[in-house]
Amino acid sequence: MIVMGLQGQPHPPRAYAGDLRGAWECGWYHDSAAVLMIDGEVVAAIEEERLTRRKHTGKLPLRAMRACLEVAACAAGDVDLFAFGEQGGSGKHRDPTIAADALAAILQAGLGLMASPRTRVKLFEHHLCHALSAYALSGYDEALVFTADGFGDGVSGYVIEACGRRLEILDQIAVPDSLGGLYQAALPLLGFGAHDEFKMMGLAPYGNPVTYRQAYASAYRLEAEGRYQLNRGVLLRHLAELGPPRHPDDVFSTRDCDVAAAAQAALEEIAFHVLRHYRNATGLRALCAAGGVMQNCALNGRLARSGLFDRIFVQPAASDCGLALGAACLGQLQHGGENAHAITPQSHVFLGRPIPEEQALAVQLQRWEGLLSFRRCDDIVQTAAQLLAAGQVLGWVQGRSEFGPRALGNRSILADPRAAANKDRINAMVKKREAFRPFAPAVRSEDADRYFDLPQGTDCSFMTMVVPVRQEFQAALGAVTHVDGTARVQVVKRMHNTLFWQLLDAFGALTGTPVLLNTSFNNNHEPIVDTVDDAVACFLTTGLDALAIGPFLVNKAELSPQRLLALQPVLCDEGCLSTGWAQAADGARERFHVLLLANRQIPISAAAYQALNAERTGMQDCVPAGELAAELLSLWEQRVIHLRPAGLIPPSAP
Repeated sequence: MIVMGLQGQPHPPRAYAGDLRGAWECGWYHDSAAVLMIDGEVVAAIEEERLTRRKHTGKLPLRAMRACLEVAACAAGDVDLFAFGEQGGSGKHRDPTIAADALAAILQAGLGLMASPRTRVKLFEHHLCHALSAYALSGYDEALVFTADGFGDGVSGYVIEACGRRLEILDQIAVPDSLGGLYQAALPLLGFGAHDEFKMMGLAPYGNPVTYRQAYASAYRLEAEGRYQLNRGVLLRHLAELGPPRHPDDVFSTRDCDVAAAAQAALEEIAFHVLRHYRNATGLRALCAAGGVMQNCALNGRLARSGLFDRIFVQPAASDCGLALGAACLGQLQHGGENAHAITPQSHVFLGRPIPEEQALAVQLQRWEGLLSFRRCDDIVQTAAQLLAAGQVLGWVQGRSEFGPRALGNRSILADPRAAANKDRINAMVKKREAFRPFAPAVRSEDADRYFDLPQGTDCSFMTMVVPVRQEFQAALGAVTHVDGTARVQVVKRMHNTLFWQLLDAFGALTGTPVLLNTSFNNNHEPIVDTVDDAVACFLTTGLDALAIGPFLVNKAELSPQRLLALQPVLCDEGCLSTGWAQAADGARERFHVLLLANRQIPISAAAYQALNAERTGMQDCVPAGELAAELLSLWEQRVIHLRPAGLIPPSAP
């Protein structure tokens, strides 16, 4: 049986536009994704953001669906079931039948199907999808299953007792009691935006949770039998009394750190209250977890070390992209009939698109001639290890891309983990992010226990757990040890990523430390790179020293104005240009030019407007060339435009 799991905001064709309110409650769709499962095994999984290059996009993942089909050499007509990871909200206008009808029409048009797939479209409840994404893929025979996020289909979490294929919902967390809502409440005060919860988690160890414990404690009440009540309004009022919000460009104050610490402590207290009760009530010794809240790897690490459970599996794609996984599992189990194969447990996340074979890869790199040079290495592992040992920071692109929010050795930026200065260096030259945020270590499985205090019975392959760095190695791993002596470790098994394991082994042979700093290959304006051209663009617009991609080592040339202006400037997905007249301070009329995005307006010069709005001919005649080149480079670094070699097609809407 072939099942396509998907999640994202459907935009019905014109015939269904009037029924949109009845089909879906528009709003907080994010992290859309597609998953292809064949006979119970996930064979491809891709987030839509990797293809649109728009972080956290919530659009229906038509591109990701096509990419999954291409990876698996399948056609859309081969799919037996399209499983959607949402039923459309909880309001009085919700109508799953209309939702399924509209979705079928979108899929027929978007995938080029000859006939409507209506009978092959099934909608599944949001938190059941989260639950199955963890439990069905864990390989456990029985477990307590916990899901928690902001909200979805009218609830914000489940507690489930799972035994074989029997699932019993023990508790349902109402939206007013959302743990995601609790944690998000302080984001504006700290100068963070949507999807920045992980930043607050990283800031928390710098603060004292006692300072604002009462502000949080007054907003929730722990009750008997694992229940609790949350009053987010009370919490918001207390937070409003703490002063004006931090400006995003300001340094973090003691107040900011203490608020983050109090938020983390409150989240952990409530989660432990719920899970401790149901662990005792059910006697289950295994925990499976998913949902956006369960991306909090500090919480996960504390749970793993608490002794409450013998085994813990946190879905690596715990956010809403994982709904596509859960929907595929539900579709396979509920509608497979005689073909309802058992779900193959998840052992890795390398489920995306591969880089091209060597000859085709060389052709793609050659298109960037003048901006880079590359050479084939007989042993790319040994070459990269030597460069890393010499202090260089590398982009590392191999094999198939990862599914989920973490780069686990196939779309990574790598560096020596020993010098604490490397953390600040990478933040400044590549990631351009807040200095407090830690980087993760990757370590060979054979050496993991030597360097890190790993919880027993828990797989730490996916960067889902924060664990203590052993005291004697904290200084020696200065670039990856957080201020509280912990690290979000990735344990690398040779069977799951042979090349990356070999690189760790080679670096260890040169330095005596088989550990690398591993962070996602992207800058702060874009999702993780997926294709060769994504990697080249990030390489050219950051301070990376070199790029290892396939068997090739890539070096960059100087980005001179002449070389930049030889590239084709193209608007990013959803971008458009506008111009008009405005009144200047002296009363005169002056012309303005802006680049419009979904939620931004970026003023640009007349020369940049002309370059972006014109055919290639005449572009290099724009003057002054140096200023135009600098402006286009800045826009490219922000990923609001693409600069591509002539003839190279950029990402575009389906």
